[in-house]
Amino acid sequence: MIGFDPAQLADLLRQAEASPRLRSHLLLHSGHDDPVQRLVIALRRGTYVRPHVHSHQWEMLTLLRGACDILFFDAAGQVTARTRLAPTASSVIQIPQGQVHGAVAMEDDTVVIETKPGPYRANEFMDWAPQEGDARTQPFLQWLERAKPGEAFAVS
Repeated sequence: MIGFDPAQLADLLRQAEASPRLRSHLLLHSGHDDPVQRLVIALRRGTYVRPHVHSHQWEMLTLLRGACDILFFDAAGQVTARTRLAPTASSVIQIPQGQVHGAVAMEDDTVVIETKPGPYRANEFMDWAPQEGDARTQPFLQWLERAKPGEAFAVS
């Protein structure tokens, strides 16, 4: 049996705070070949979850604490929808296979469980979204925090 206890949660949150990426994760599955991939992800405000797609998998996020917004995009980078995961809103969202999406932590110490079918497949990142560490990443992240449906990031 694999569990997730308060001590592990506290450790995961400390790791996220200390990480340059402002997030950390704990695998709940035993390997890349598991038929169901499960992980706990701790996020801090300012972490960059680069928009991506899973062309062969759906994905489900279950909020444990905090708040984050899930943004949906068309293939060109226009926001098509924005959904809040928070105790006062929805706490579970299933992202369909082939749907471009990203996430923004709206509170420090946000924690979600990600579940998707295996085997593991790497995220397919969108060319219009800057890579981590790119000079455009911070302005893009600031835009993501307030982006509304119908908007697209203005490349400068």
